[in-house]
Amino acid sequence: MKNYFEDEGNYELVKMWRRDFHRHPQSSWSEFYSTGKIAMELEALGYKIYQGEDVIDPERRLFLPDREILDYNYNLAIENGIDERYIIKSKGGLTGVVGVIEGDIPGPTIAYRFDIDALEINEDLSEDRKAVREEYYSKFEGYSHACGHDAHTAIGLLLGKYFSENRKKIKGKIKLIFQPDEEKLSGAEAMVAKGILEDVDFLIGGHIGANLFELGSIAFDVENILAVTRGEVEYYGVATHSTGRPEQGKNAILGACAAITHLNAIARHGKGSTRINVGKILGGTGYNTIPDYCKFYLETRAETKEINRYLQNRAEDIIYGAAKMYDLKFNYKIVTNVEGGENDEYLIEKGIEAVKEVKGIKNIKSKLKMNASEDFVIMANDVKKRGGKSIYVVHGTNVDGGHHSTTFDFDEKVLINATWFYASMYDSLINN
Repeated sequence: MKNYFEDEGNYELVKMWRRDFHRHPQSSWSEFYSTGKIAMELEALGYKIYQGEDVIDPERRLFLPDREILDYNYNLAIENGIDERYIIKSKGGLTGVVGVIEGDIPGPTIAYRFDIDALEINEDLSEDRKAVREEYYSKFEGYSHACGHDAHTAIGLLLGKYFSENRKKIKGKIKLIFQPDEEKLSGAEAMVAKGILEDVDFLIGGHIGANLFELGSIAFDVENILAVTRGEVEYYGVATHSTGRPEQGKNAILGACAAITHLNAIARHGKGSTRINVGKILGGTGYNTIPDYCKFYLETRAETKEINRYLQNRAEDIIYGAAKMYDLKFNYKIVTNVEGGENDEYLIEKGIEAVKEVKGIKNIKSKLKMNASEDFVIMANDVKKRGGKSIYVVHGTNVDGGHHSTTFDFDEKVLINATWFYASMYDSLINN
């Protein structure tokens, strides 16, 4: 294993893959380029490939782009070199891939999960940036890999190559899960609904950076993977002329503004972290018309599902109260609900054992507060309910900019560190 991951050729290969994904970013349910590239590479490595409705429940997808956008991105992938054979099953927003390889010796089913979606953010094209100098910046305007999922995808492919070339070591079954739509938090649910984890004994996932910004470090005891709820609030009023008949109007925007102001005044909880945000508001038709409709997008996050429930209860009271104040009708629809999570102690212990074999990792962070949400938890909980175990690892790396920024980049040596760790973790589990 040591010789494999110290081989300069494998480092150059995983770096090439990462930069290829970075050049071709596509967001939730439109990740056709990455899907096609992953499927092609895994098939060449001898994996059995599952795609489309074999791995995605269409009814569980949220925030699905319009057909026009999906078709545009599908054709864009083909124009940029993807063989349509590898994405035809994904047409219409059924992106993602599961690759399966089995050994000749009985053993557990171990799954690794890698998210593949990019963000709807333009990348900074300043000439002093490394991505620009070395020409791996985003080719797709309006999109960039500003969170590191290009790294995760490349790590998954190198891990797949390692297992393919060391097939005699495999005991049982390995599943490589390349998940779409992590950012909008419905990709995991759509895959879980198809039963792809029903036979999984151990589930392993992770993220580069994520509050651990030192190359050569790693965290197993990851805390504050926050529960998150996202909802859409609509207020319905009565439209009238704002000067001629203002007394007959019922202003939906005023009701929404009252709700938003008081939502941000909810008392924080003494037993854990909380977050609340309104990220988008829509309403009104002009200067002189009292608006009869307003909609806003609300998100709560909390350290536990109980604290998140507290936020939601208070939010519902405020939304209702604002409607009463302004004599409005309202609708509050929850569109995403993801629980918080924690790692299994057994896998934390195995991780500490496994990392000793990884040359590039010298520092184990005892505890790390991630302070973010991750729909990996949906997969983890699905595995745990059948007696399986899961772990979410943070791989330390130096970062330029920050996650979700226009200048995000990282030290690519983390690609080898993370892949080497995942391979070592496999050995630690099967040789118990």
